[in-house]
Amino acid sequence: QQMSGEDEVEFSDKDEPDGDGEGSSDCPTVRAPLTSLKSHQGVVIAADWLVGGKQAVTASWDRTANLYDVETSELVHSLTGHDQELTHCCTHPTQRLVVTSSRDTTFRLWDFRDPSIHSVNVFQGHTE
Repeated sequence: QQMSGEDEVEFSDKDEPDGDGEGSSDCPTVRAPLTSLKSHQGVVIAADWLVGGKQAVTASWDRTANLYDVETSELVHSLTGHDQELTHCCTHPTQRLVVTSSRDTTFRLWDFRDPSIHSVNVFQGHTE
């Protein structure tokens, strides 16, 4: 047990210089938000960028996911249909697809590939 304690000390000692090292000065730090995206009525539990970096999706305990245009800060779509709080959202790395999951035991696949329409597929199967 003493050895594992010593290992932890060694690791923490090694970690400290990394935080104070030259590498941290290479990355610019944003000290003020570029924009504030507001429209949820509940806690925002997850967020992800859509391919291209001009839109972001958020998932909330208010049972909705929202798609925003981050350049204009406008709400593009409110993704409704889940019966309980959302637990996560995730986007496809190369396609305009979004997955949301909820405590209602479903997950939904939202398709934004065609700008004129957006469709959703609902998947059921989880028990919790």
